[in-house]
Amino acid sequence: MNRNYHLALFMLSFTLSNNGYEKISRRLRPLFSKLGIRIPDREEFTYVITRKPHDHKTPLKALFCLNDECLPDDTRRGLKVFLEVHIFVLFFELLWSLPGHLRRGDRNISTSSSRQIGLVAASYVFLYKVHLRFFKRVFDPIFRPPYTRVHTNRVYDKLLRLMGLPPAGEFYEKLFQSPSVPPALAGFCAGPAILFAKDQAQRVTMSVYMLLKSFQFLYHSLCENQIIPRTPWWWGSWILFPLSSAQLIHAYLVNPDTFSESYERFITSRSTTYVQPRPGYYPKSLPWPTGREIVDSIGIVASLNYPEFYSTKLHRDVPTLPKELNPIQPILEIAHPAHTKTMCAMLHPDEPSCLVTFSKFVAKEGVAALKFMAIINGIGIILRWRQIRERPYESVMHWLNHSVPLSFKGATFITMAIATSWGLICGFQNILPAKFMPRSRIYLNGFVGGLWIFAEDSNRRLDIGMYSLRLSIESVWKLMVKKRIVKSIKNGEAIVFSFAMAITMAIFHTNQRHISSPYIRYCIKKLVGTEREE
Repeated sequence: MNRNYHLALFMLSFTLSNNGYEKISRRLRPLFSKLGIRIPDREEFTYVITRKPHDHKTPLKALFCLNDECLPDDTRRGLKVFLEVHIFVLFFELLWSLPGHLRRGDRNISTSSSRQIGLVAASYVFLYKVHLRFFKRVFDPIFRPPYTRVHTNRVYDKLLRLMGLPPAGEFYEKLFQSPSVPPALAGFCAGPAILFAKDQAQRVTMSVYMLLKSFQFLYHSLCENQIIPRTPWWWGSWILFPLSSAQLIHAYLVNPDTFSESYERFITSRSTTYVQPRPGYYPKSLPWPTGREIVDSIGIVASLNYPEFYSTKLHRDVPTLPKELNPIQPILEIAHPAHTKTMCAMLHPDEPSCLVTFSKFVAKEGVAALKFMAIINGIGIILRWRQIRERPYESVMHWLNHSVPLSFKGATFITMAIATSWGLICGFQNILPAKFMPRSRIYLNGFVGGLWIFAEDSNRRLDIGMYSLRLSIESVWKLMVKKRIVKSIKNGEAIVFSFAMAITMAIFHTNQRHISSPYIRYCIKKLVGTEREE
């Protein structure tokens, strides 16, 4: 075999493993034999790809080691991850967007998001594996340089003791002996791979999600190692949702430009009792406010200290509304004359009773929420089709004993959390003085509504709270940038993602059980492999 022949087989090893080459060559050999083309057998391929020895004499050589278990294997794993993630995300993109495209008659379905996420995952895995090999060589205890007193002095050691840290010599030894340092540094260096996703909002979502998850894993690891005490029984994950809900409801009503658009659609679509759609009898030629205009007017009415309402049906000289409230003028014109507050006339114009409106909301949206939760839990059952096929009776009983109660609990939580937040707008208006915290009281609306998290199972409270907290952090950051409290950093989400992945990968390689999310633990194993594979 000539040199070019060897080079071609060696380059092929960056895309195919030994077993993969054998499977493909076995299928292609009959076709190529008819064309008179000879395909190298597995022994020839193995001979070529195993000629490169391990070369880890220096960290730089370890970084670019061409042994089949090093750089070629990293490339193969990256390509495999790209295909798997791309297909997986593409499937769910099609499943999620297909009903909307069918309704609109649109045949063009974008798949760019799945390609970008696949590229992010593949790039991260490749960079992580390469840097992990590099930092393992740097921190290898066999090759590390000996510690000498030249590196520090007594004053520095005393300063470290005052800070509660070990002397520099002990710190140096522990740093090189810690198994979590190489994966942490490798995870951090691979973090900029997230920039392959072009959508900044998507990058921010992934970064904040992983940051919160990494803190969760870190807390769990510190508790398991008895470094910090566990929280008391009365303080737990349940508090996350009320606190984040307080901020989110305030942003939804007062600072809508800092609020998540998807979460806004979720709340508004389930609030038609308070966010009035155009009545069927109202002429289409006349203007009617959109849902967003009605929600925006709530913050304006609150800033005006909840003014009184004077119906044009009973009073001739009605005070002129501010220009900011002109969009809701059609609602106020048809409002019931028994209303005494502008806020109530805007939110439930046909019904003067706030309590009756609250009851109607619960009855109407409760059924819709139950259907929504039944579909969500039904999808989970469909994904377990193998269990249903093998054990149909046990699967049906599991659905009756687990999924049905879960659907009712989820529907209760969604309905009552939203209903309480809306109902307390009227409730606090009737209880508190008009000038007492007119806009700040909205925080209390969200907090009290968030207490309905207790309707959910304890193991789901943390997941819901983490999701809500992620949205809240994004909203707070946008608000701080808007008010110029902080300055937006270009591609700053990559730094956040790198920091989060450094913590996560360090914990994963130290003790996988401390990754408290089975889903994330499985994904990391699937993507980067285990220590034995490395």
